[in-house]
Amino acid sequence: MSPAPEPFDVPVLIVGAGPVGLVLALTLIKNGIKVRIVEKEAGTHKGQRGTGIMPRSLELYQYLGLLPEILKRGRPLLPSLVYKLPGGTDIMKEFYLAEPKETTPSTPIINIRSLGQDRLEKLLHERLEKLGCRVEFKTTMTSFSQFDDHVEVQLVKSGIDQDVTETVQCKWMVGADGAKGIIRKQLGLEFSGETRGVEERFVSGDLEVKNLSDEHWHVWGDPSTILVSLRGTETPGIFHLIMGGQIEFDKVVSDREELAKAVKAGTHRDDLEIGEPTWLYETTPNIRMTEKFSQGRVFLAGDACHVHPFFGAQGSNSGVQDAFNLAWKLVLVEKGLAAPTLLASYTAERVPVIAEVLRRTTNIHDKTQVMGNDGRGLDAWDRGGSLKMLGINYRWSSIVLDERNPYMAEAPQDPYGVEAGDMVRAGDRAPDAPGLVPIEGGETSLFKIFGPTCHTVLLFAGNDSAEEVRRVLTKLKGYPEDAVRSVVIYPRGALPEVIDDADLVVFDSEQHAYVGYCCSDDDLTIAIVRPDGIVGGIVFGAPGLRRYFRAVFSTLSV
Repeated sequence: MSPAPEPFDVPVLIVGAGPVGLVLALTLIKNGIKVRIVEKEAGTHKGQRGTGIMPRSLELYQYLGLLPEILKRGRPLLPSLVYKLPGGTDIMKEFYLAEPKETTPSTPIINIRSLGQDRLEKLLHERLEKLGCRVEFKTTMTSFSQFDDHVEVQLVKSGIDQDVTETVQCKWMVGADGAKGIIRKQLGLEFSGETRGVEERFVSGDLEVKNLSDEHWHVWGDPSTILVSLRGTETPGIFHLIMGGQIEFDKVVSDREELAKAVKAGTHRDDLEIGEPTWLYETTPNIRMTEKFSQGRVFLAGDACHVHPFFGAQGSNSGVQDAFNLAWKLVLVEKGLAAPTLLASYTAERVPVIAEVLRRTTNIHDKTQVMGNDGRGLDAWDRGGSLKMLGINYRWSSIVLDERNPYMAEAPQDPYGVEAGDMVRAGDRAPDAPGLVPIEGGETSLFKIFGPTCHTVLLFAGNDSAEEVRRVLTKLKGYPEDAVRSVVIYPRGALPEVIDDADLVVFDSEQHAYVGYCCSDDDLTIAIVRPDGIVGGIVFGAPGLRRYFRAVFSTLSV
């Protein structure tokens, strides 16, 4: 007897193939969830938009196995040079947008990496194709209808001779179709915020420039006159341009000679040879977000539900983190391990974070408007500190559990800026710890253990905790083995008492794990790390473990 046909064409349809949609697709496929991903454009997006990849996003790319290639194909953040005017050649200040930092055991990825969106998308396409998924280009989502158990979607594929219309039945649809996408509009969700006046607009693009070092980020002028920024890219001789101020925008965008004249006027450098731009567009700052990132069986991610001023380099990074937050929850629901109510936590967790990033990027943008070519206001270029996104947290979330430091609703909360050195709490980014020695030999680290396909339960085994460790491991056997991984961590020099029932047993040879997770050698502490690299729970035994997983694996009775 042949198996019954699937009632739907595909579990998840993703509309939009920028980095957000591609990361979501890759994460779902790695979890065994079939997807279709459609894109109305004819190919990958051009150019350097969304270039700065923040350390937190780099950590997520590591979970997906992409970090080595990103490091290979990208560049470190370049030193910036601000020039004196008139003249345009004497350096007024040299600085880094984010000062390079030394790595630490808990934060091995601490510096920003630069990689153009076109190159990042190419890498993501390569990985998806290896897994049997290809983006369907020139395919537009025109309308959809929601039902109790599925979404019916109308797609139009552009052909050489004629367009082809297709009706798709999917369980879930995700709109990663950008700020101008139609999914948010068809859901009727308000895009609250503001669009700034034309006096704050900029031209952005990529172009060839000769007689200029592409090992630097060059800055001339200010918005009250002409602001010109030229940053060297991964392609020798090609620079990313940001230009604003007193220029004739229509002419600059449409006429190469006018563009060259404006760049030379802003830089005071007639010796620069300006080539044809590979892409160029005019942008007016939009500062907007929706109050909900989902409605029914349809979700929004990235620019489809929040847009940012591009100063700050937070928009694309925030969208990728949307995708990672949503993916593991969709996986559990699709696999029948969680009720659909779990998906409400996507909006509940991401909206406060996005509201705070909008506040911060707006503040940065406002600073750019009062910069002076005498060096005033250059802190507007700063991309360090909390903008590296390592302090993003969900401490208030209803699906995290902290028995060590319970969440206090009345306490001040900062969803964006947990300070380095704070005691790790449930809802925080899970720190790394190198120097872990498996009982069978070798060496590993937590970041090599974490991944996007399961919860990792870290059992910091105290000196007298063997009995409780066994109880916890027995409890974990009640959960699907592909959804939970157990790691028993013993202090340096300890005698392991429980080794048979754990997926992995390691010694913390350099004490980085015990220090990073603020655990003692005396009592059992359990840190439950979610598939998105967030500490979902900090508990002290089997009852706390059960409480946490009741909220996550809500369809299971264990």
